[in-house]
Amino acid sequence: MNEKPEWLKKITNLPEINLNMKFFGGHQQKVPFGWIAKRETHFAFEIMIILEGVQHTDFDSRSYDFFEGDIILIPPGTSHENSCTSKEGMRYFCVHFDIDDPEIQQNLLMYCPIQLRKDNIVFAKIKEILESYVGLLEQEKFSLREKLLVERLLIELVICLLDYTTYEQQKMEASDNSSLVLAKSIADTIQKNFRKFTEYPLEENRSLLAMNLASEAMNISESTMLKVFKRVYSVSPKHYLDQLRYNESKFLLHQPNLSISEIAEIIGYQNLSHFSRQFKKWSNMSPKEYRELNK
Repeated sequence: MNEKPEWLKKITNLPEINLNMKFFGGHQQKVPFGWIAKRETHFAFEIMIILEGVQHTDFDSRSYDFFEGDIILIPPGTSHENSCTSKEGMRYFCVHFDIDDPEIQQNLLMYCPIQLRKDNIVFAKIKEILESYVGLLEQEKFSLREKLLVERLLIELVICLLDYTTYEQQKMEASDNSSLVLAKSIADTIQKNFRKFTEYPLEENRSLLAMNLASEAMNISESTMLKVFKRVYSVSPKHYLDQLRYNESKFLLHQPNLSISEIAEIIGYQNLSHFSRQFKKWSNMSPKEYRELNK
């Protein structure tokens, strides 16, 4: 490759783009009362909109009822079971998407709750995009143009979700709600410690992955940290760290120069078999299978 000329170095350039985004499983379905989608996890984000009726969703630690117009964002590796609890049945649309960019994933994890808030200024636009997907399902077959429309909507959806996180972050920073502020500080500390460890994954740095280090930095007990964090984010601090590890491992599995055992060490697993078991629990496939699938 030719070296960049001096004149080109002095002018403003648009950024190079090398994002790997996947979109799959987009469908709508009308289901009867009593329908159950058995407990499962996905390696990607799942976003759903309830079009009619009521859906009950069980996660590991809590349950929700979702009604017409609600939008649900389920993070990767989150175990859940859906069922229809409305006598008249339920109609929903859902789709899975994955972005191999840890920063985008972390923003979605930190600022997007399981149920997107309707008072967020971006909610209406996200709903409009999902309804556009539903409209595209009327096609009997998809030409190149329709496939490009699907991809354009995915980019718009991701942009809107990032705008959603920006609005939530600004609201949280301006809030006088002590629980919100403390929970964000805990999440920031866990994320910062994890990043430090991945840069220098040495045995002497393993304490960076311990939850007590985050609670000590906040000058609170671990029980207080757990209570506040779970109230705001609906998951435990340990679960949040696991989501960071999972997202980082997916990103690293796209780097062909890294072995799977090296990836395990980078994200804090001391042996390969433990990492492989945990990755399969998160994604329903082994690290090797995930790497092969995403070649």
